[in-house]
Amino acid sequence: MAGTIVLWNLGLIILTGVFLMVSLNIFVQIMLPAVHVKPNDILLPQDQEVIVPTIEVNQVNEEGMLISDVSFSSELIAFKGQVLLFSLICLIIMIILGGIGAYYLSKRSLWPVRLLSERLMKINANDLSVQLPVKELPNDELKELTESFNTMLKKIEHAFQQQERFMANAAHEFRTPLTILKTNLDVLRSDPSATMEDYQQLSDIFEKTLKRMNHMINELLVLTKNNDPDKDVIEVGSLIRKVVSELNDLASTQTIAIEIHIHLDVEIYGNDILIQRAISNLVENAIMYNKPQGKVIITCTSQEGECFVSIMDTGDGIDEKHIPFIFEPFYRTSEGRTKNKAGTGLGLSIALSIIKKHEGTIEYSREQTMKGFIVRLPVID
Repeated sequence: MAGTIVLWNLGLIILTGVFLMVSLNIFVQIMLPAVHVKPNDILLPQDQEVIVPTIEVNQVNEEGMLISDVSFSSELIAFKGQVLLFSLICLIIMIILGGIGAYYLSKRSLWPVRLLSERLMKINANDLSVQLPVKELPNDELKELTESFNTMLKKIEHAFQQQERFMANAAHEFRTPLTILKTNLDVLRSDPSATMEDYQQLSDIFEKTLKRMNHMINELLVLTKNNDPDKDVIEVGSLIRKVVSELNDLASTQTIAIEIHIHLDVEIYGNDILIQRAISNLVENAIMYNKPQGKVIITCTSQEGECFVSIMDTGDGIDEKHIPFIFEPFYRTSEGRTKNKAGTGLGLSIALSIIKKHEGTIEYSREQTMKGFIVRLPVID
């Protein structure tokens, strides 16, 4: 790249120099004065040698004077040669100095690129934490490009870390039921006195475990669907009441009370089935990770063109260190695995995916003794 820049600069310098040299010689040719000679007034001193100009075309004006172009006189020819030689020398000096200057400037201008190239060579999939130097660069477009590249590297690093956590969590979630199946099968095979009732119990364990694995696979399929869902007008208040009616039995089993506060009947535009599933996942989480005799409060309001659905509970909440990862597939804290053994760790991931498809957001919130999630969705104008 540096060589190309030098060649381009040299080419421009040569063209400029040739243009100036030709222009100068043409200027000298045009501006040389014409010599006016009277035929009768030409006197030749005895002690001085006079060079008579060579006349190319003779004309006589009204005063009887000969007008002659002196461009072919010996002195003027010598002067023009000197001008031409001086122009060539200046052109050569210009080319040499210009080449040296272009080489220096190209090296000086491209050193940030070489520095970035060296750092980029150190980046690989195993180490994306390398950041390109920013402070060492001049404050120009290259610095802006480097900052953008560093931002992209951070996003890629986050994506790789998220993928690693997903693989580890998924392996754990699928390995656990398979281990249960294998253990029970080995125990039954090693027991020569196994009865038909033992085989029936094993069959029930297999059915329950396989059903849970099938449920996890279906949940993963929901996450992988990127197509835009069919949308229609949804009355959020009615949808929340429907979700609560379906989860009342679960809440009673867990001795959890559910309160609903719908301030306005807000309408949004979306897919009824998906929105119901997202809200249901959040409410179910609030029930399963609550305290005994706890409470779940669901509030629906509208403000500044947005629908706010707040699902708060009286549980212990989520530790600060886990909050950045709670929406990742299969991510569950150790406390969460203990409280909800039937969970898959996909509920929040699915809820977030659905809400994003409806141009909304979910965020975790703490309000005094209540903790939970706030969903924002755009309302119909």
